[in-house]
Amino acid sequence: MAAPALLLGFALAFRRSPHTPPQLLDEVGHGVLLVRAGRVVFANNALYRLLGRRPGSLEGELLESLCRPAEAEALRALGAAQGLPMELPLLRPEGALLWVQLSAASPRRDGSQILTVSDVSARREAEEKRRTLADLARRQEEQLEHSTRLAELGEMSAAISHELNQPLTGIRNYARNAFYMLEQKPGAEAEVKNNLRLISEQVDRASRITNQMRELTRRSDSIFVLLEINSVVRESVDFLLPQMKLSEVAVQLDLAEGLPSVWGDRIRLAQVFLNLLSNARQAMEGGPTRRLLITSRLEAGAALPLVVEVRDTGRGFTIEQAQRLFQPFYTTRVGGHGLGLSISRAIVQDHGGSIDATGTPGAGATFILRLPPARGEQSQARRSE
Repeated sequence: MAAPALLLGFALAFRRSPHTPPQLLDEVGHGVLLVRAGRVVFANNALYRLLGRRPGSLEGELLESLCRPAEAEALRALGAAQGLPMELPLLRPEGALLWVQLSAASPRRDGSQILTVSDVSARREAEEKRRTLADLARRQEEQLEHSTRLAELGEMSAAISHELNQPLTGIRNYARNAFYMLEQKPGAEAEVKNNLRLISEQVDRASRITNQMRELTRRSDSIFVLLEINSVVRESVDFLLPQMKLSEVAVQLDLAEGLPSVWGDRIRLAQVFLNLLSNARQAMEGGPTRRLLITSRLEAGAALPLVVEVRDTGRGFTIEQAQRLFQPFYTTRVGGHGLGLSISRAIVQDHGGSIDATGTPGAGATFILRLPPARGEQSQARRSE
C-alpha cells in the first residue's frame, strides 16, 4: 500500500507546483520515473539501484527500453494514462530480469507523468516456490492414490480371478458343445448358432472385466468430464459384485433417476466407491446379516444437493472411531493400511464435495457422499425443489 500512497502524494505535489525539482524524489525509497512523450525525463537513485544502472544513464531513453519487447505494449499503455498497478519484469544489465510493480499517476499539466516502481521479485520468487511445492504435493498425492488403488485391487484379486474364470469356463463349454454338434450332427443349426452367440457374450463379459481392470490400474492425470454419478456407482457395484457374492452379501441399489450431471474424474470417483464398497463388505464378514444398500438422491436447495449413501449391516464403529476414520493411517481393520478413507475424502473434496460417516457398534455404518452439480446443471437442481 506504501507505493500507491506515495504516488498520490507526488502527483498532488507536482500538480500544485509543476516546477518542483524532481531531485526531491531521490529521497523516496521506491523507484520513481518521470516520463514525458514516452521518454524518461528523470529517474531517482532508488530506481537506478533497483535496475543496477549507472545514475543518469536512463534519461532520454524510451520508456519501453526498460523491458523486453513482449512487455513493451503494456508499459506504453501504463505510461499513456493513469493505470492500475501492474507487475512485469524490467531489464537489468546483461539481460537479467527484475520483477516490479508499476503504478502511474494521471499526467501533469506539462504532459509529464510519474511512475512508481516497487521491487516484488522476492514475493514472486516465494509464490513460485509455493507453486512448485504445491505441484510436487499434488503429484505425490496422485502417486499415493494410484498405489492405494493397486493395493485395494490386490485385495480383490481372488474375486477378480473367480469372475474371469466364469466367462472362460463358459467359452470352453460352449465351444465344445458347438464342436460336438458340428462333428456328430445331433442338433440343429440353430443350436450351434446359439452356442456361438453364448461364446460371444462371454467374451464381451471377460472384455468388460479386463477393461475395468486396465482403467483402474492405469496412472494418468485427472480428467474432469461431465458424469452421471449413478453410472459410476453402477460400474463400481458391478465390478465388486462377484466379491460380494463370495462373501454372501446381498446388494441392493436404489438410485434416483434424472439426477443432474457432475463435473468429475471417473476413475478417481470410482476409486472412492470401490473403497467404500470394499470396506462395507469387509465390515460384514462373519456377521449374521449381510446387506448392503446403495442409494442416490437429489436434495434440492442444498449447497451440495447430489447425495450417495452406502449403508451396511456390519460391525459399525464408536463415536470416537468416527472422529478418526478419515485420518491417514487410522484403520479399524486388522491388516488395513489406513489410507483408503483419507484418500477418498481428498478426492471428494477435489470435486467440491464432502464425505461423512455415521455408525453404531454392531449395527452397521453409513457413509454419505455429497457433490455439487456441474455448472449449468444447478438450475435443474433448483427447479426440482
